[in-house]
Amino acid sequence: MANILYISLTGMTEPLGRSQVLEYLIDLSKNNDISLISFERVKDLDNKNEIEKIIKSNNIKWDYFIYSNRFGIFSSLVQLTKAIIIGIKIIPRKKIEIIHARSFIPAVIGLILKKIFGVKLLFDIRGFAIDEKVDSGRLKKDSFLYKILKRIENYLYRKSDFIVTLTYASKNIISKNFNINENLIEVIPTCANKNIFKVLDEKEKILFKKSLGYTESDKIIIHTGTVSNRYDFDAEVKFFKKLYEVDKSWHFLIINKGEHKYIKEKLLMYGLPQESFKIKSSNFDDMNKYLSISNMSIFFIPPTYAKKAMSPTKFAENVACYLPSITNTGVGDMEYYLTKYNVGFLVDLNKLTNDLENEVNKIYQQIIDFKIDKKEFDLLFNTHFDKKIAIDKYNKIYERINK
Repeated sequence: MANILYISLTGMTEPLGRSQVLEYLIDLSKNNDISLISFERVKDLDNKNEIEKIIKSNNIKWDYFIYSNRFGIFSSLVQLTKAIIIGIKIIPRKKIEIIHARSFIPAVIGLILKKIFGVKLLFDIRGFAIDEKVDSGRLKKDSFLYKILKRIENYLYRKSDFIVTLTYASKNIISKNFNINENLIEVIPTCANKNIFKVLDEKEKILFKKSLGYTESDKIIIHTGTVSNRYDFDAEVKFFKKLYEVDKSWHFLIINKGEHKYIKEKLLMYGLPQESFKIKSSNFDDMNKYLSISNMSIFFIPPTYAKKAMSPTKFAENVACYLPSITNTGVGDMEYYLTKYNVGFLVDLNKLTNDLENEVNKIYQQIIDFKIDKKEFDLLFNTHFDKKIAIDKYNKIYERINK
């Protein structure tokens, strides 16, 4: 058992925080004393009371404050200071032994607290954060700030007691580029909980499908979550449009929060008829219903350097629900998973751009011929994406660095 201070830039009231942080902490709290500091977004606070009940019932101590990037780096500095002050209060009171820092900014906070108190630091990188800012246009690669942040990142890698990353591709990069011993890096991809991502039975599928206005024979291709920043939603829309032209029984279902107006404008801009798509919101507990009634999941991600460290959460959730994925090459370990396991289809975005019609026709034929083999999905899930595997790995890491 260890006394852990977990610091997360992702809020517990966000869908991602609920599925990829809180779900883990609930299980980790069974063997460890967990204190939590998180950055919450105002737009997600509607379910704060529900989250508080879950956290209290699992004996987790929760401190949070409202995240803001209104003033850029100055906002970050203010929040860093607030989190450090909270950490200074928690560490001696709770006899903290390990700081588990989820992503870059929490790791900076964790390193400062490590220097003050001499605790151990686990850097759970969640991706190449600085280069992700370049991808999103928030940072220029040739800027002075980029160079400073990269030096800080390098320093964090070297001063952390252990590193967790999402992909084997990024583990190799970190080990080689930053001269880190491979034994001090563990790969834990984003996982899912099959108790939450349960597949509806056939009767439930039909009823839920009809409740959304679909017929039993309609085929659904789904995009879940945000459509901006990390995703090439334009390529997805182009792909669906061609698919729809080939077969009008396909329908595009987008499950999203906060971008409905933008999504509808984008779909209409590409000339998609209103009857070919639906845009919905869903709470975390109902996501399995939408995945259960879908025939395919689609997510295209620009294959940049930063995406080598990306493990799409939705892929693990798709696998849990026996839902095939259509995604692209050059992202994290996706080529390995989709080459070794028959659970979906890989697209080369360059080929898609240069020869859209031919590529869609090729995938369409593969979709027609595809037969879902649940054993194949279960093998992939049980080998890589079962949350129990992640919990076991984290507990072993805690034991190792707490010696």
